[in-house]
Amino acid sequence: MDDLSILKNVGPISATKLNNLGIFTKNDLLFYLPFRYLDFSKTLNISDYIFNEPATYSGTIISFNNIFTKSPKNIQRATIKDNTGTLNLIWFNQPYLSKNIVVGEILNVAGSVTIFQNKITIVTPQIGNKTGRIIPLYHQSATLNSAWIEKTISLNLQTLLQNYSEVLPTNILQKYNLFDIKKALIQIHQPDSQSQLLLSQNRLNLHQSLSLLAQSELQKQNILNKKPAYILTKIPKTNFLPYKLSISQQKAWSEIQKDLLSNNPTHRLLSGDVGSGKTIIALLATHLTSANKHISLIVAPTQILANQHYTFFKKILPKIPIFLLNNKNKLPKLPNNAIIISTHAAFYQDSKFFKKIALLIIDEQHKFGVLQRNFLNKLKNPPHTVSLTATPIPRTLALSVYGHLDISYLSHLPHWQPVKTFIVPEPKISDCYKWLKNQIKTTAEQAFIVCPFIEDSESLSTVKSATAEFTKLKPLFPKLKLELIHGKIPISDRQKIFDDFKVNKINVLVTTPIIEVGIDFPNATVIIIQSANRFGLASLHQLRGRVGRGVSPGYCYLFTDNPNSPRLKYLTTHYEGQQLAEFDLKLRGPGELFSTLQHGHFYFDEKSIILAKSIIQDLSKAKYNLQKLIINHSSLTSIN
Repeated sequence: MDDLSILKNVGPISATKLNNLGIFTKNDLLFYLPFRYLDFSKTLNISDYIFNEPATYSGTIISFNNIFTKSPKNIQRATIKDNTGTLNLIWFNQPYLSKNIVVGEILNVAGSVTIFQNKITIVTPQIGNKTGRIIPLYHQSATLNSAWIEKTISLNLQTLLQNYSEVLPTNILQKYNLFDIKKALIQIHQPDSQSQLLLSQNRLNLHQSLSLLAQSELQKQNILNKKPAYILTKIPKTNFLPYKLSISQQKAWSEIQKDLLSNNPTHRLLSGDVGSGKTIIALLATHLTSANKHISLIVAPTQILANQHYTFFKKILPKIPIFLLNNKNKLPKLPNNAIIISTHAAFYQDSKFFKKIALLIIDEQHKFGVLQRNFLNKLKNPPHTVSLTATPIPRTLALSVYGHLDISYLSHLPHWQPVKTFIVPEPKISDCYKWLKNQIKTTAEQAFIVCPFIEDSESLSTVKSATAEFTKLKPLFPKLKLELIHGKIPISDRQKIFDDFKVNKINVLVTTPIIEVGIDFPNATVIIIQSANRFGLASLHQLRGRVGRGVSPGYCYLFTDNPNSPRLKYLTTHYEGQQLAEFDLKLRGPGELFSTLQHGHFYFDEKSIILAKSIIQDLSKAKYNLQKLIINHSSLTSIN
């Protein structure tokens, strides 16, 4: 593994902080891609300002004042002037600016003009090297902000690119008129213009698509030549189920059961919307394997979800030995009919363990990297493999991306009722909180309040953070029990919080999207999503699916400063994940598609997939090694 601490601006402490962001190698840092950009490349005269549009302005500083208030907050005000007019500037809690902003000197500022106290103003404008260019914004942590990440990548970009080479042959680049991958990476991190950025984003989208399709093609070839680790023949009774399977569940189970009893390794994807009953199908598969005296392994992306599965499986299958594997638990000697439920810890077991597995189930498979998902397929005789996903896949692309897999689809359960969804603009937020307070008092039901970030962000000051909102909300709900949960809280403490929430000791849980996957609390009926426009449609749909899972109807409130967002409006009237996926595919351009590549959900770029298919065909004819196309660095993951 690379030593990141030898890079410029990175020492041992900041290297550890990078590790916490999932950045372990130089390649990881190179592919830690911006999630969006601020375009300050347009320079305007002050009188030519356009409301709420980013631009750069230049003028002479005619005043600057540091204003100290009774509270800990202080305000910085300045005014600049050019030949066409004056522009007011305001900052908060940045008294050090008095050293850089000197009356009489020329100052370049960047930002969006608004009206503040009846004057045209830029609030918290950028100055210095942040003006006159396109600024990349990176996902940050409480200890590493976007500006530090940008500076570090910029200082080391040529070093990071040294060992990274173009994987496509020159004739392919010329035939399809493609950007060189190195040039694309430079423009992604340091864009010269919107046109160059778009070309680069298209090239990185293609990079992802080629990896997906190459992996699919290689796995298809691999599967044809293998036999399963164990042959399953016995079909056990299923009269122990707590309820009758829906029609789509019956169909999916019939398909999976047929696979498991065949002489070829099962490679099936079970795609089901939020709350469609994927877990019971996984349980049936493990029960069949156990009845055949063989071992099953279920891998979940989080400890919370693994614990939840463990409890559910123990309840439904009390006579079968079921074990929980994580970083703290070691497995005993396993009976030959065991079911193991694990976190990522399964990936670090020895080879003897792997050879015992007859059935592998990967839950929420998009949360795992390529190498992790395929860790057992390298065996001469791999286990039967079933992957579960609640991330909707546009059917027009599923066969291309998952060409090596059989796919089963689940629809909603018969008792399912849609979660009523509403857009809440800023002026209506206080009314919504009043309604929530009364709703909890009247019904004793519970609520989630979800924020995009753990801590406040300097570069995205309008985006809500869980920590700040928790502090702000406690006085608003003095008679309710509020609790805060996020990924930095130790797992044992998180589990205690969830346990308390389950028995209604907590009324409102303020959280990050940590609850997005697999959390099941039937008494939770309300979810408020702060800064909803910061989430993709797939994430919003997943979060919405955390409520309304019991007998009472669910409510989802989307807090936003952009109530006219087409995506949010669509979400309020459509409740099927498949519909949302198809809509997103039509709505999103390459730039937005590109920005989701590293973040769990995947919005497929149809043009990129079609182009990648054509390139793969050309490369296969030329007997090119498709393995070279597969992305193995952890910052970018692809779908299996």
